[in-house]
Amino acid sequence: MDPIEVLKSLSAKPIVVGIAVIGALFTCLPYVFSKKALDEEKFSGDGDDAQTGNTPPWVKLINKFGYGLMGISVFLFIVAGFVVDL
Repeated sequence: MDPIEVLKSLSAKPIVVGIAVIGALFTCLPYVFSKKALDEEKFSGDGDDAQTGNTPPWVKLINKFGYGLMGISVFLFIVAGFVVDL
C-alpha cells in the first residue's frame, strides 16, 4: 500500500473526529467517575482555581492519554489539509 494512501485513510474525517471525541472522553470521564477527584478540586478564596495536587495518579495518566489522543487528532487534521492536494 502506498504511504500517501495510508495518510489519506488515516486522515479521513470520521477517523479524525472519532479520535478527538475519544480523547475528550478520556479527558473528562475520570473526573466524572471519581467522586474523590471531584471532592478534592477546590477553589481558594484568592481567585486561584488550581487543583490541590491530591488527584490520584490514574486520573492524571488517563487525562494525559486523552490529551495525547486529541493531539494526534489535530496532527491528522493538519495532514488531511496537505494530503487533499496530492
